Amino acid sequence: MQQFFTQEGQVAKLYSWAAGAASMRMAYYGLKHGMLRAMHASEDGLTLDELAASCSIDPRYLRAWAKTALAGELLSYDADTQRFSIAPFMDALLLDDEDFHYLAGLVFNNAVESRLADRVSAGFTSGEGIPFSDYGQEMVETIHAFSKAAYELFLPSVLLPAVPGLRKRLGAGSTILELGCGAGAGLVSLGRSFPESTITGVDPDPTSIALARQRIEDAGMGERVHAEEMRAEDLTGSDAFDFIYTQISLHEMDDARIALTNARNALREGGTLLITEIRGPERMEECTGVYNAVLAHIDLFYEIPQAIAKGGHAVGFFNLAEIREMASEAGLRDVRELELEQPLYAAFVATK
Repeated sequence: MQQFFTQEGQVAKLYSWAAGAASMRMAYYGLKHGMLRAMHASEDGLTLDELAASCSIDPRYLRAWAKTALAGELLSYDADTQRFSIAPFMDALLLDDEDFHYLAGLVFNNAVESRLADRVSAGFTSGEGIPFSDYGQEMVETIHAFSKAAYELFLPSVLLPAVPGLRKRLGAGSTILELGCGAGAGLVSLGRSFPESTITGVDPDPTSIALARQRIEDAGMGERVHAEEMRAEDLTGSDAFDFIYTQISLHEMDDARIALTNARNALREGGTLLITEIRGPERMEECTGVYNAVLAHIDLFYEIPQAIAKGGHAVGFFNLAEIREMASEAGLRDVRELELEQPLYAAFVATK
């Protein structure tokens, strides 16, 4: 159906784009310089003078930040007391990494992408990518922030119960492998959920593995949970694992077909492979709305450039047809998509 546009409406839209970009920056500055955390710790909010002293912020910059953050509804303001507070629910969304809707990763992702905007622009004509290492430590932390709630809440309480009998098997003591384990949130979550199981994670990024090992040590799980610097494409061995899991990382691998073949070989007979991906639009005409705009933006600034740099697929996120084809080629059977109420994720399960 054709939409009706007016020039005035498009003017307003451009301003809304600019306001959204400004608000994302204010959220980033508020997190990075501690202003949001300081206001959250104060029951009655803080004046600008109190906030400047608490966070060692220049008052002129702070006042401009507060005005922008207030306009974007990141902050609330009491004119009688001249105190600023975090707007309702923003403390949970930006400060509480145990909240399922925690979205600080979206804020940090936007900041990382902004720093690389000129290089992405150059890629339009050169066709070159951007190595993952060039995104920096903050991108590793961004990915962790994006996935922590999914690992700690969604994986054990929604995904695993959706596969009949899987939680019971893992609870009895199993061998588990995560491909693309990142900074270790999934390893610690699985280790906590299944104390009788041994868990291994592999990831090619040394920074991520260092963070994963530290998290495992901090959780006191070093005897049965391990993180190794390795590509899934280099995985060897057979009949070693009861359960293999990959969380929104298959599309980032150099060759997903080799990774799935290796996963199939590494599974024991009857073992389960679980794959999650972000649920994006499968047809161009479905690329509408705020949610799909954010996903496409992540594709453009992160997924595609870093995949090109290492010779990977550079497809964004895999859909059901692609997963089914690659899994079948790898020799996996009973490939199907799980029915989930959560619209963000697509989950696929297969069996050896």
